[in-house]
Amino acid sequence: MMTLLDRIKSHSTRLTGADQRLVSALLENAAEAAFLSSARLAERASVHEAATTRLAQKLGFKGYPELRSQLQRELVESQDAAERMRRSVAKVEHGDFLLDLIDSEIAALEHLRLAVSQDSINRAADMIVDAKRIFLFGQGHAQSITQFLRRRLDRFGMTTIVLEGRGRDIAERVVGMQQGDLVLALAFRKQPASYAPLVEHCHAQGAKAVLVTDLAGTMMQPAVDLVLAAPRGRSGSEFQTPTVPFAIVNAILLTIAGRHQTRVMGALERLSGLFDEFD
Repeated sequence: MMTLLDRIKSHSTRLTGADQRLVSALLENAAEAAFLSSARLAERASVHEAATTRLAQKLGFKGYPELRSQLQRELVESQDAAERMRRSVAKVEHGDFLLDLIDSEIAALEHLRLAVSQDSINRAADMIVDAKRIFLFGQGHAQSITQFLRRRLDRFGMTTIVLEGRGRDIAERVVGMQQGDLVLALAFRKQPASYAPLVEHCHAQGAKAVLVTDLAGTMMQPAVDLVLAAPRGRSGSEFQTPTVPFAIVNAILLTIAGRHQTRVMGALERLSGLFDEFD
């Protein structure tokens, strides 16, 4: 199967000035471009939005969404952990790892601004508040964020159930899932083994599901009710920061507090009284 770069090279003589500006916008920062809509990409390249469709079709795709999916697949396939770290270390000059990390974190957060809207955060916050129970699913590196989220939601007076361990352990915890519940999943780099049966069970019970993810999330199946996806680095082939998903989770928590102040502040005040009693 031809890569996106192979397609671009094979059609290089047919590319117009607008095409070339779009290609530059796509390849300069592929991890960010993989999340851009056709309108956003066209704006970045200073061309008409219709030019994105013409370029995609010229390269053999049905349209821009198919081209973007190809870019997403290639980025995910390039995410070998050892190779990512080698690339990240090799490009740092004079051993300035801290400064490079700060620059990369700032860049990742700037990309987050483009990838996830406040409207999506509002929707996630409201879904959490409306849920009877929140089932939190995260494995590997996502576990630390899941535990952080569980503690904050518990303090807000919400009922949380953490889904951890092997498939059978998760099955035991979701057997009582029902309509009105919510699955909040965090998954990065590749689809966890338990993800598909969890989402399928969630849908079968009439519950809802939200996914916080990165490039890989755009290809995870089955689909969920809401996806909050943002790149976790300057490219899919370098160090992948946990700052971005933490920022998404913190934004959800702050939005819950801002949009549902009476409920949240009441729970926190009760918790403060309980602290005094239990201490």
